[in-house]
Amino acid sequence: MSDRGRSRLLALAISLFVSAVLVVSAFNPAPHNGGDNAAYVTLAYSLAQHGTYTDLYDPAGLPHTKYPPVFPGLLAVLLLLGARTWTALKAVTALSTIAAVGFTFLWAERRLGPWPACAVALLLAISSAVVYYSHWILSDPLFVAFTMAALWALEGADEEGARWWWIVVGVAAAGLAYFTRSAGLPLLVALIAWLALSKRWRTLGASAVVVGIPALLWWLRGRGEGVAEYGTEFWMVDPYQPALGTVGIGGLVSRALSNSWAYVSAHGPGGIIGGSAGSQGGVATFGVLITAAALYGWWRSSRDRIGVAELFLPLYAGVILLWPEVWSGDRFALPLYPLFFLFSALTLRAITKRVGGVGGSALTVLVMSAVLLPAGGDWVDSVRQASACDEATRSGGPWACYGSGIADFATAAEWMGEALPEGSVVLSRKPRIFYVLSGIPSRVFPFDDDPAVQLTEADRLGARYLLIDRWDGLAGRYLGGALQRYPQAFCSVRAFGTAESPSYLIGVRPLTERGFGAPSSGDVQIDGCSTDYAAADAPGVGYSSSTSMRIPLLEGLDP
Repeated sequence: MSDRGRSRLLALAISLFVSAVLVVSAFNPAPHNGGDNAAYVTLAYSLAQHGTYTDLYDPAGLPHTKYPPVFPGLLAVLLLLGARTWTALKAVTALSTIAAVGFTFLWAERRLGPWPACAVALLLAISSAVVYYSHWILSDPLFVAFTMAALWALEGADEEGARWWWIVVGVAAAGLAYFTRSAGLPLLVALIAWLALSKRWRTLGASAVVVGIPALLWWLRGRGEGVAEYGTEFWMVDPYQPALGTVGIGGLVSRALSNSWAYVSAHGPGGIIGGSAGSQGGVATFGVLITAAALYGWWRSSRDRIGVAELFLPLYAGVILLWPEVWSGDRFALPLYPLFFLFSALTLRAITKRVGGVGGSALTVLVMSAVLLPAGGDWVDSVRQASACDEATRSGGPWACYGSGIADFATAAEWMGEALPEGSVVLSRKPRIFYVLSGIPSRVFPFDDDPAVQLTEADRLGARYLLIDRWDGLAGRYLGGALQRYPQAFCSVRAFGTAESPSYLIGVRPLTERGFGAPSSGDVQIDGCSTDYAAADAPGVGYSSSTSMRIPLLEGLDP
């Protein structure tokens, strides 16, 4: 083996080892309190148990049309192999993170050489957002891994005398990236444009068939009945508040300008060195500098050659800048980090060549330290938080490190999964998490102050229960308002948590049994429900959430 080959293997091994150490040491065993994690678990369960790709959590049980199926498919494979815990499913994202670092090294090594590529890979590995998203059940790390694998393989396909299989691997990885996250569409567009510019017409035609037909089928599925897909939500002012309407061209320009500054000054740099590293002004300054360096390096590289990476960067950046502002965050900047690090390295290389000697080496050390020191400090904080959360979950259950409000929600959901009659439907604050914990379909209550709207929605869905939790206060505001206005329309099933700060499971009376007297001006008095609302032999008030890290929904997979 040549010296270059030995250096390449050693640098790759160091990159993978450091990434593994960073991921494992900061691993948080708790489930994430966001709905996307539970949605992926539900989709994987649907595939493994029913062979369908369905939103089982929703009372309508519609086909899922929003998240592409590759990531849930991998989770489903783990389920079929016996995975039943949060930790087991997180293995996909942890390994995907390490793979993303490895493919980043392989891609950067073609342009920079082994040791500069190792530096680029290490900067990615220690970035705050990369470490953070490595331990949640989200598709982003897998998407980055496929994206970098595609860039690496297509880079190899562009070399003189390259074997045919390089481009096959590149096209396959690009297709998998798209079917992992819809944000992979810019990568497909970059691939097509590169093939056209390279006049690889036969490859372009074959790629259009291999990737285009499945993409067309997925698009047609999105046109059918199902949850809103990204193409529809893109035009909304706020996808979480559809009543606000849609934006026009002027709104898109305003959105792009606002998102540009947010990504340059906060989301982008914060995801690298940590949002709490130094002052916010320091984070913004770092963001401006690395953006300027990356764009200059990209411009210099584009003058010499137009590869897939050169096309992908502006296309992907354009997409996330035009997305609704409520979606903005470091999570969506993840695929840009490897490109920013490499193009910034090209800029740094050009500067150090001019400076030369000791000055150039000192500048390189200074630049690396400016990233590694604050990012390393943020990683240390992540390790401490993970350790504290691990201790809390060992004694208090999976949700213990989120506080009593969320822990009581989990307790209520698990109890309801055992106690409520089959076919029950519940209005709750977090329907996807509720379903994973209870196996009972749920939908979020309307964010409307009119109590009649709450009752109308419950009747329309056949929802017999309302869960007034302390997740974030919204249930108390909207559902509590309905109880205050129409107390005779409800009955009480039971309370969870402490007497000082309880969460309540409320029953909705049938239309024929409702009374609509005067609204209550003081404490609401609600009668108890009849025994048909919950099983008489259900666990009592002393019931508490299990300390097991097993996911309740997945118990249905066991014989």
